[in-house]
Amino acid sequence: MESEPRGYVWSRPEDGAIYREAVGRLQAEDTVLQGYLAAPHVPEVDERRLTAEFHGARFVRDVLASGFREYEDYQDAVEQRDLAAARYHRSRWSPGRPLLLVRLATLHWQVAFMRRQWERSLRATLTGCVRPVLRRMIGDGHDTLLVTPDLLGLIEVHDLRYVVPHREQRNLATKMGLMAGGTIAISGPRGVGKSTLLRAQAQKWADRDLVVPVQIPAAYVPQEFLLSLFQQVCEKFIARHGTAADASYLFLVKLRKHILMRLRRVFPFWARLLAGLVLLSVALAPAAQALREAVKGDVQQRLTRFWDGAGGYFTHLWEHHVWWTRVPLALLGLGVLASLPRWQKNSPLLKECVNYLYLLRTAQSTSLATSTGLTPLSAANVSANRTTTLSSRALTFPELVGHFRDLLERMAKAGKSGDGNQDGERRIFIIIDEVDRIGTAEQARLLLAEIKAVFGIPNVYFLISVAEDVGADFVRRGLPARDVIDSSLDDVVHIEPRTLAESHDILDNRVPGLTTPFIALAHCLSGGITRDLIRYTRRMVTIPERLGRGGGRLPEIARELLLSELLETLAGFRVSLGRTDCPADWAPQLDDARSTILLLRERSEPGQRSVLRGAIQRLADTTGAPTGPGPAPTGPQDGQPQWDQLGAYSDFVLTLLDFFTREEPFPGSVEIERKGADGDLQRLAEARLELAASPAVARLVLRRFREAWGMPYVRTDPH
Repeated sequence: MESEPRGYVWSRPEDGAIYREAVGRLQAEDTVLQGYLAAPHVPEVDERRLTAEFHGARFVRDVLASGFREYEDYQDAVEQRDLAAARYHRSRWSPGRPLLLVRLATLHWQVAFMRRQWERSLRATLTGCVRPVLRRMIGDGHDTLLVTPDLLGLIEVHDLRYVVPHREQRNLATKMGLMAGGTIAISGPRGVGKSTLLRAQAQKWADRDLVVPVQIPAAYVPQEFLLSLFQQVCEKFIARHGTAADASYLFLVKLRKHILMRLRRVFPFWARLLAGLVLLSVALAPAAQALREAVKGDVQQRLTRFWDGAGGYFTHLWEHHVWWTRVPLALLGLGVLASLPRWQKNSPLLKECVNYLYLLRTAQSTSLATSTGLTPLSAANVSANRTTTLSSRALTFPELVGHFRDLLERMAKAGKSGDGNQDGERRIFIIIDEVDRIGTAEQARLLLAEIKAVFGIPNVYFLISVAEDVGADFVRRGLPARDVIDSSLDDVVHIEPRTLAESHDILDNRVPGLTTPFIALAHCLSGGITRDLIRYTRRMVTIPERLGRGGGRLPEIARELLLSELLETLAGFRVSLGRTDCPADWAPQLDDARSTILLLRERSEPGQRSVLRGAIQRLADTTGAPTGPGPAPTGPQDGQPQWDQLGAYSDFVLTLLDFFTREEPFPGSVEIERKGADGDLQRLAEARLELAASPAVARLVLRRFREAWGMPYVRTDPH
């Protein structure tokens, strides 16, 4: 057993106490240390050895050297304070003693300030030394241990606190800075983070600008979608500026007002209040007089004595106990005044948003009836009736577009003129998300063709997330073929999958303590797609619990994760083939897939590894084009694309198994760089993405990666 390091001897006990307090706080608060201390498969790390390591003489000297400037400044301040204190105590009868007292007080403040600076530097230095300490205690296998103390980042997937900005966000900001309004599409593969980017940008803009996020439905009618968008813009504007004042009209059609409504507008509030009180007093006067006559006599005298006694008591309190009577009353009056609604200037745009919202949500009708005739005493009875009915109708699509565009233009002009705090906004952002969810690219084009009539308003930005093929159509706009995409969009920002460095930042932020090999495994499996990256990491962190003690190392976790993914892929492949008519000559390959599924389900049994690897190798070799020397494989030709994809995916899984389950230590960045471009781990992620586009190219990338790392490709005999 390795001997514990000798402790550091402090020249000042106060400095040692500060250091011990910082180490204790680190051990209590650092989630990575807590995870290693609680991990059953890491017996090398315990609290006693960890404390001895942090207090070792060599380690403490390295920590003090890292924060040398702050520590030396603190030591100099302490030394000056001690000298000033000694001089102050020696000059008991000196006339300059008050000045020495002022200097001593100043040095005390300086020592406290320098101490806080050193404590802050000490905490940062100790936090940065956690991984080197763990690596020294565990050895070379530190990076291949899976310890995940904090999984909150995997649970709260949509929390923007864990979002790492994409490199294309700066490109989006640059393009918007060069446009005074317009339509920009955010394109990229599904799950790459388009919606997350838009939500992060919306939160950033919401403080100064009007932001209206809209989720596109899977099945839509253009007029209904634009109607919903119109309403959401009005609702956001009203919510941002408060409730509108009492509008004098709620219909766009001109209606004749009833006589009572006219009287209501004529008499102000106080006139109506006074009229109501007078009418109430006149009506209740007889009842009050009768009650007064009933209580005359003894009851009246008792009430009079009670009233006089209570009045005298309260008068005494009012005159001699001000703090118990007048002050609370004054505070109550101030509270009542403070609770009154604030006066605000009626905004024309705010009032119009209320009117539009009422118009779009309701159908109104009014009727006026007039009847004339002679009295019954007349010899003849003559009467005439007339009824007039007015009702509103739904806006047609051109009218809806016109009203919506007119409102947006006036909002944008108000914001541009500097009146954004009252009638408008500095900028207006309408974010239309999930357009790729409505179906095919042709349906997305139809949507853009229907709503592009409201595009092109100055100071109004439409940000639309679209599928990858829609963005590709815009990129090909220089070719002779032009379509609605070219005329609808001003620009496109393509969101690329994450690089290995970006995936490292994402998972390091969401799962503190996750080491580089596990991040690389999740990145290669996901191809840099953020949604899949989090999904594979979530599955990865549950594997040690299933495997039990000793199952938290990279080879076991990589093997379990890769084989479980291959099992799900094969099961889904067989289900998809079951929906088609499979020819008889597919039987050998289907039997290989069936037997491989059975072996994958029984992979935990001893002695199955070599058999299972041979089955996966045979499944890859009997499909698609060859990836190494040997005869060309045979197999069904009618379903060649599906079998090519399955074979290439099996080849991909085998390559990851061979690389991540090796017994050698995981290669560092220097060793990976020596392997060249073909041996970079990013090539595995690119091969994963290439499986959907060209399985043959994916196999070629995998073969070059194997050659760079010296991993042989053993081909089995085909059927």
